[in-house]
Amino acid sequence: MSEPQMLSPHFARSEMQCHCGCNKCIVCVDLLDALEDLRERVGWPLVVNSAYRCPEHNAAVGGKPKSKHLEGIAADVCCRNLSVDDLARAAETIPAFRRGGIGKYPKKGFVHVDVRRNGPARWVG
Repeated sequence: MSEPQMLSPHFARSEMQCHCGCNKCIVCVDLLDALEDLRERVGWPLVVNSAYRCPEHNAAVGGKPKSKHLEGIAADVCCRNLSVDDLARAAETIPAFRRGGIGKYPKKGFVHVDVRRNGPARWVG
């Protein structure tokens, strides 16, 4: 088995690409940098549930038509050692996420983070 193609020290292309099987991968460097900062802040690995989504996959999973996932500037993440609230609080300490979007999804067990330029945006889903 070959080594995963890494986009940053802790995040592989396979984590960040669309999960529909199309293998498209559009990821903003600012998002990767902010995710690395968040991982360092919490001191534990982050699990990326979803990052880039192609338009077809975004529609199939019920994503919003203007989802930041379509632009490659968003990720849904969790950390096995932290609650959704604790992870969201940690995300608030990362400048790119503080300026961008942070959405808490406690019933689904993840935090949406994005590096939008027209933020900040906060919500609970």
